[in-house]
Amino acid sequence: MSVAAPPVPPATSRWRTGLGVTAVAALTACTPAHATTPGTLDIGFGAHGKVWSPVGPESRARAVAVQPDGRIVAAGVTRDTAQGDNFAIVRYLPDGTEDPAFGDKGVVSADFDGRSDVAAAVLVQPDGRIVAVGTSRGDGDGDIIAVARYTADGRPDPAFGVAGQVSTDLGSRADHGNAAALQPDGKLIVAGSTHDPDRGDEFVLLRYLPDGTLDPGFGTAGVVSTDFGGRADTANAVVVQPDGRIVAVGTNQGNGTGDNIAVARYRPDGTLDTGFGDGGRISTDLTGTDDRGNAVALQPDGRILVAGSTHDLVQGDNFLLVRYTADGRLDPTFGKAGAVATDFGGAADSANAVGIQAGGKIVVAGTSHGDENTDRIAVARYTRDGTLDPAFGRNGQATTEFGKKADQGRAVAVQPDGRIVIAGITHDPILGDSFALVRYRA
Repeated sequence: MSVAAPPVPPATSRWRTGLGVTAVAALTACTPAHATTPGTLDIGFGAHGKVWSPVGPESRARAVAVQPDGRIVAAGVTRDTAQGDNFAIVRYLPDGTEDPAFGDKGVVSADFDGRSDVAAAVLVQPDGRIVAVGTSRGDGDGDIIAVARYTADGRPDPAFGVAGQVSTDLGSRADHGNAAALQPDGKLIVAGSTHDPDRGDEFVLLRYLPDGTLDPGFGTAGVVSTDFGGRADTANAVVVQPDGRIVAVGTNQGNGTGDNIAVARYRPDGTLDTGFGDGGRISTDLTGTDDRGNAVALQPDGRILVAGSTHDLVQGDNFLLVRYTADGRLDPTFGKAGAVATDFGGAADSANAVGIQAGGKIVVAGTSHGDENTDRIAVARYTRDGTLDPAFGRNGQATTEFGKKADQGRAVAVQPDGRIVIAGITHDPILGDSFALVRYRA
């Protein structure tokens, strides 16, 4: 069920660019009916640009994808009173209503027999089948990587794994699936983390064949792990280059030195690409405190965009956007020495997703946590050189509230027409957390 949310008054935000300049503006959280400018809510989507879907108790969207026909697929988690947390996948028509041709009135769920099954990524294959990837936590058995595939109408795909599901236990009791990418040959890359008793958490990549079995031609029996030398390394995003090389992005938690952005590039067989960074790896410390990599996008020229957060001792956490050259160096033509930080005026602003529009402009989405303990969905658009786009929203930024003071942006997808879909969470005091989607004009 999709429910309209009441409009809310404008909110005030600040921003910082180039890791140094601050300004202030009012950001309109609801869209006037006549608004057509980029960065305003699309009134043809849901209720004035917003969709609120309480698909079950405590349901939260963490991923989103757009089909070629304009339908929107969001994935995350919903709670079942008997089974615990399950994967939840919802498909919407282009106008934001739930698609009755998919699953049960637009919704499907998957139980991996764990007490907590959470989808963190969703992909739409060229043939219309839908893949969801995440983590399953059992009763005393630790965490394992979970993958589900559905037919285009939402039925479990019998040609994948067992009844449409695959669970992969690497034996660490802490195996997490955080991201996924599809190769042109139909093979599936899953990125996340696994635990080594001596080195702590490490990046992990797995490659599955189209039938759900691990690919013996990738790494060791389909699995590759990478240590950055910290006590906790986690891959949060992954992308496949046109030449078949694989870029994984995440966070490297050092030994008492704070968090750094971690990037690794692999050859198609899973070995580290020694022509990238330092032997295939990069660890980037921008501020000396905490810098985190949450999302990745690949530009047509091969440069790599990483979105996440950086900590400022005065402003708190801010959106962070970093660009690397194709060989793994910070790009000096982007922002300030390769990085841009953006402040929405909150005590903690985190970019969780990044996308690229057809004209090359960069869209970054996430959450702004205000000083008044209010979370808002936040989005910023940048030009190719990393400056905020003055044609978007108010000086490059926009925020949206559902009126509940607890809204989060977790994922972004750019439609073929350039419009921007953000999926995440909104909280209701009675219904709890629900899927939340907003769409902005391009």
